Amino acid sequence: MLLVLIWSPALAQAPASANLWRVSTASLTTPPAIQDGPLGLAWNPAASRENSAIGAEVNTVQTSDVVGVSGFLLGVARFFENGAGVGFHAGRVSVQDLVLTTTSPTSEGTIPVFSQFLGFTGHASLGPLTVGGAFRIHGARFHFERESGLTFDFGARLHPSERLGIAVATHFLPIDLSGVETTDYYGGIEYLIAPSLRIGGVNTQIIGKYGMTYRAAETFEHMGSAQIVMGGLLRFSVSATRETTLESHGWRASVAVSALIGRYMVEIGRSNGLSDLGATYRVGLRATLLK
Repeated sequence: MLLVLIWSPALAQAPASANLWRVSTASLTTPPAIQDGPLGLAWNPAASRENSAIGAEVNTVQTSDVVGVSGFLLGVARFFENGAGVGFHAGRVSVQDLVLTTTSPTSEGTIPVFSQFLGFTGHASLGPLTVGGAFRIHGARFHFERESGLTFDFGARLHPSERLGIAVATHFLPIDLSGVETTDYYGGIEYLIAPSLRIGGVNTQIIGKYGMTYRAAETFEHMGSAQIVMGGLLRFSVSATRETTLESHGWRASVAVSALIGRYMVEIGRSNGLSDLGATYRVGLRATLLK
């Protein structure tokens, strides 16, 4: 189903239902602009690389029954020694438990509602600067209505020092620059606060991060997060996000823990969800395919 996209002529933007991907964003504990690894390329085409030459990653997201949204993201990336890389990513998010009724409250079937995409990325590095681009094909369905579209995104990442990183990116930017209601603009900065701290005899790093998201209707979202990395095997992340929805403001907290086991990294995260409508859970698996 993911690979079958229904085309409509002259659509050069993401379908309106692509806004559902913001539910997935709400589960992140690191600002989208400074995500790393194979799936980091889905948020920023110039995302930080890993030590692996080829890596794969999958994330699943599940919200509370109040929202009824679930989805997944899949990414595969090939990183080269010169700092360049290419990647493929795909995803699907859907709304569950929508039933069809007519003249009685008895269900006569379900209403399919989903948004999905296939994407390809490429990036290159010149000294401390990395720039990249992503091309995406979108498909969506709401009951009998189907939509499709194309987007092209840009990203850049700068490391002026080993401890400081700065990144910017667009997300779901229409090729013809129209219909930008689904477009997000990301910015982020990270700083290695403690590069080598001993805790319980384990070499530990503490990283502080800040990110900002701008979207249509002139709304901003601000995220502050901290990450503790112990021996390169365990990572603990916590974040607080100030969100703006329909002229209202609120805080969204997220936590995540990940463990590296051989070639695999498993991550479990939780946030209180967009507009505090119930918890959003995320489970991720990252694998090193070839070094």
